[in-house]
Amino acid sequence: MSDSVENNEKYSKTVIKEMLISAVLYLPISFFVWFYASALLVIPVKYLLQMVLMVWQPELFNAVTQHHYLLSIETLIFPSESFTGQGDKLAVLDVSVNPMLYGYGVAVISGLVLSVPGLKWSKVILQIVLGYFVVVLVQTFGSFWEMIKHLLLEAGPDASQAILATGISPNFMALMYQLSYLIFPAVIPVAYWIVMNNVFIGEITGLDKKQTRNFKQKTVSDKKQTEEDK
Repeated sequence: MSDSVENNEKYSKTVIKEMLISAVLYLPISFFVWFYASALLVIPVKYLLQMVLMVWQPELFNAVTQHHYLLSIETLIFPSESFTGQGDKLAVLDVSVNPMLYGYGVAVISGLVLSVPGLKWSKVILQIVLGYFVVVLVQTFGSFWEMIKHLLLEAGPDASQAILATGISPNFMALMYQLSYLIFPAVIPVAYWIVMNNVFIGEITGLDKKQTRNFKQKTVSDKKQTEEDK
């Protein structure tokens, strides 16, 4: 039993070392590909964000346009203040957001999935694709609340009043923005990887209930126990 435990511990250490080395190699490559493919990766975020805005407040938002990896939200908010060079033109407020601030989880997921030893390529591709769509939701959530923050705090009284009229309070906006900027982009990708590879993680950590290597169980029959008591 002790030999089995010792062999399992050596195996776990070997696998962990292999994964760490692979992660050091794959994570930089994943971030490189993620950055240079940013214009393509942001496209679903653009359409999803536009759909959310059109369903939520169609009278406040016109469209979402894309400029490389940046998104520009065209609002229908007309500021009462005039701007230099405006002339007789009607001015509307546009908000620019950067979805890439919330999308680095794609690179994290890709690097970690590629680092799992012995994982079939079909599962690697499936996990990366599903992870990408999870990160798209995170990017859309982050872009939405970044826009709300800008309109509520930085775009003037007309924009602030328009957002307040929708029922969003400054305190609620602050909470959602902190979650979308600090928590979700960092935590959700790692949590997704753990869930998708829970068997592998259970094996190398000894938390898999099917593995008996962590506990040396001894059973004593009633007959032997009785004899010892005598």
